[in-house]
Amino acid sequence: MPSILNNVAALGASRQLSITNRELERTIERLTTGRRINRASDDAAGLGISNKLGADIRIAAQGKRNANDGISYLQVADGVLEEVTSLLTRAAELTEQAKTGTISNTNRVNIDAEFQNIIRSLVDIGQNTQFNGQNIFGSAATVSVGTFTAIGITVATIASSGTNALGLEANTTNLTTDVNASLASPLIFDALESVSNTRASLGAAQQQLTAISNALGIQVENFTSAYSQIRDANVADEIVNLTKFQILNQSGTSALGQANQAAQQILSLLR
Repeated sequence: MPSILNNVAALGASRQLSITNRELERTIERLTTGRRINRASDDAAGLGISNKLGADIRIAAQGKRNANDGISYLQVADGVLEEVTSLLTRAAELTEQAKTGTISNTNRVNIDAEFQNIIRSLVDIGQNTQFNGQNIFGSAATVSVGTFTAIGITVATIASSGTNALGLEANTTNLTTDVNASLASPLIFDALESVSNTRASLGAAQQQLTAISNALGIQVENFTSAYSQIRDANVADEIVNLTKFQILNQSGTSALGQANQAAQQILSLLR
């Protein structure tokens, strides 16, 4: 029944138009932000799950960076030990030269000068090789790798004192005589074996860190995929909704105008 006091048709059209405008605003917001969930009211459960996934992504990504830093730490140690191997190989060569009876002790003094420089270089390397401000050799570090068990890294000592490196003592271990050269020879081979063992342990630790880094990379990828499924807007769906709500907005506005005109038509009966 037509009424001047209560235009029910207009009230219904206005209510529906308000709903349409709200959905239109939400759709525009999703397209603008790229997110399906912009506030808790959009999807309370989805927000809680996605926030936890977001934290998991950040933790796994940082763990991967930590693992890669640990790999770099080990690579520095291994690269330096490659040079140590070269120095020890040269020391073995000098020792063999000094042991022969076809040279004089004067010659051996000259050979020993280079040999002593090698020992001093080994001491310097052992005491001053650093990564990010901390000494590498003779130290231990723990690498935090996300939810995986932390990995401990220990690099063996090269220089036990300011004059001793890998069992070679400056001046005390020398090549000034053929006897001394013969005594130095097994010490050098022991040092070479020690370096080889250290490099083997570093290689194993590096492989472990590489495996963990790869696993963390997979975690980041899968966590991000799950996070995106929950949190991100589906652009195709939102564009469909945008078109739908724009049409409903226009038709609703037109319907509201028609409903308001119905009351005007009642006035014509009074003329």
